[in-house]
Amino acid sequence: MIEALTAKAAALELLLGDAGDPANPYGFAAAARRDEREEFPAEYAAVLREAGFHLDYLPPAWGGGFESFDRSLQLVRSAARRDLNAMPATMFSITAATCLRLHGSAAQQDRAAAVLRRGGAVGFALSEAEHGSDLLANAVRLVADGAGYRLDGTKWMVGLGQRCEALYLVARTGDRGPGAFSALLLDTTGLDRGAPVRTSGMRGIDFAHLAFDQLPVSAADLVGRQGEALEVAVKAQQVVRVMSTAGSLGVADTALRLTLDFAAERRLGRTALLDTPYQRRELALASAALLAADAVALAAARGIHVVPEQFSVWGCAAKHVVAEAVDDVLARCAATLASRAVLRGEGPGGGLFQKLRRDAELVRVVDTSPLANLRSFAGQLPSLAEPVGERAAAATAFALDAELPPYDPARLDLTARGKELVTGGLAESAEAARAELAGAPAVVALVDQLLTALAGLPTTPTTGCAQLDLAERFAWLHAAAACLRLWWANRHLPLHGGKPGSPDWLGACLGYLLARADGADPRRCADTAPAALETVLALRADHRLFSAAPVPLAHR
Repeated sequence: MIEALTAKAAALELLLGDAGDPANPYGFAAAARRDEREEFPAEYAAVLREAGFHLDYLPPAWGGGFESFDRSLQLVRSAARRDLNAMPATMFSITAATCLRLHGSAAQQDRAAAVLRRGGAVGFALSEAEHGSDLLANAVRLVADGAGYRLDGTKWMVGLGQRCEALYLVARTGDRGPGAFSALLLDTTGLDRGAPVRTSGMRGIDFAHLAFDQLPVSAADLVGRQGEALEVAVKAQQVVRVMSTAGSLGVADTALRLTLDFAAERRLGRTALLDTPYQRRELALASAALLAADAVALAAARGIHVVPEQFSVWGCAAKHVVAEAVDDVLARCAATLASRAVLRGEGPGGGLFQKLRRDAELVRVVDTSPLANLRSFAGQLPSLAEPVGERAAAATAFALDAELPPYDPARLDLTARGKELVTGGLAESAEAARAELAGAPAVVALVDQLLTALAGLPTTPTTGCAQLDLAERFAWLHAAAACLRLWWANRHLPLHGGKPGSPDWLGACLGYLLARADGADPRRCADTAPAALETVLALRADHRLFSAAPVPLAHR
């Protein structure tokens, strides 16, 4: 049942206490104070490590506590809603760990696992300042030198680069193409790490530009076979994109919660700001955006267990929609808070709102830029036109009470190879949904609009801006299809703590997502959005996370 998804997160909430308490070192005000000082969340990270939080993404074979990505998603959201810096402070090694799981030797995996179990970090060095997302142009080079090698060049924006104990690094060993790159696992003892790199978001989390000047490297430091590192790194980033949605959702949950608290207390004459027509519409749209992002992330976190082969498309589409929807949530909240959205040291959450906006901006780009993310799957879309009838797989992926198969990172692929579980065969599934939605004609109309839009997607290759525009439109339609499938597979469950089978949240999410797919202001579909606000207000009153699987939150 849903309680299984929320158990770990609920226990963490009890441990961390009321986030709204100004004296709580793990609360909102403390996060704002750390941000003002650009301070690493040492005390917060320590209590999370004591609770085993830092082990949650590690497999049991590494001494970790990982069970499934949907459970990890809710756990990480609960920590990130208090301070997003909890994620990089304790889990930034997920990319390096995934790469090592894919092609590291047993000794290298044991070495990394030992570092991570004790709360240390393994850095991931892929990007270079001169080349950005053009990974094939990367120039850091590893050349043979006697029985070993020498490493030369500079890696850019290495997370926890100032404190990591080991480093997974991708370097050029060939002349051209994806097969020109190999991986190393380096000991960072004695490495010149340069000055810490300051960022506007996630202040206090150290990044580093790591320079190598003919650094001697042992042949034993090579990971896997020569020429396979870039493929492995790209596969690993699919996992990171899914988990990054937890950070985005945590930020949005707090932003909307603080804004609702303010709007309920602030009065214009005799009327609460929350009850004025314009602000109520804006907060309804923000609620619809957040509920849609939540559904998309939950579905993706389950789907990676069921069809990891398809995550070169699914994971990237989910990342795009969640990041953009959360950006919209924050913008609408900021409009409601007005001057209080820009105050430092006072206002909702002790002046936290500005930190939330800056942190969300960093999450959007920390693993890849939004444009590079769209490019990564845009070329695959014409091959996904054929519907696939994988009913059993869809039922497992979307039913929150269905047992998931074990996660197998070896099944990740660089292309979806013509299959797409979310949108493929949706028309067939929607026929049965229409019958159950007969009492909600507005939702039926939105389902029909979704099917028409999917049927109208181009099936021939496009280029340039048209290709990227298609990728963005597909991402929003993919998200709408995920919401429909999630509703259908769980209509026997009390999603959002509400009545089982209620289509209200579905109508709000579909209206929002279809407007975004058309490049339109969601205000044009605002007639379905009020149901989302009512859902969120009920969860707020019950002290629960704004989610289909609503974690109970610690409160006074």
